[in-house]
Amino acid sequence: MPLRLCLDCGTLTQATRCPTHQRVKDRATLKAKRQRRPRVAREDDRRAAAVVAHKRVHGDWCPGWQREPHPSSDLTADHPVAVGAGGDEGQALAVLCRSCNGAKGAR
Repeated sequence: MPLRLCLDCGTLTQATRCPTHQRVKDRATLKAKRQRRPRVAREDDRRAAAVVAHKRVHGDWCPGWQREPHPSSDLTADHPVAVGAGGDEGQALAVLCRSCNGAKGAR
């Protein structure tokens, strides 16, 4: 990959920004996102309850997303239709392992 100049400081880098300015930009992006849609304790509690209920019925098993069900101790709750993609904030939550959830993204 050719070297290019950082958009902020002009340092030669392989990306659009040098690592220092990329961290600054990432923090600003995350802060703006949280201001638009803050996480509240009620939502965290709802997600935790969904994971506990799933574990009570299925144990430490991920139902899989575009792959077979598999054992996983790192389960997370997620909106089946991403809120950013027009899904309802109060919709029922789906439980997936962190790997499947990350692969699913906002699809």
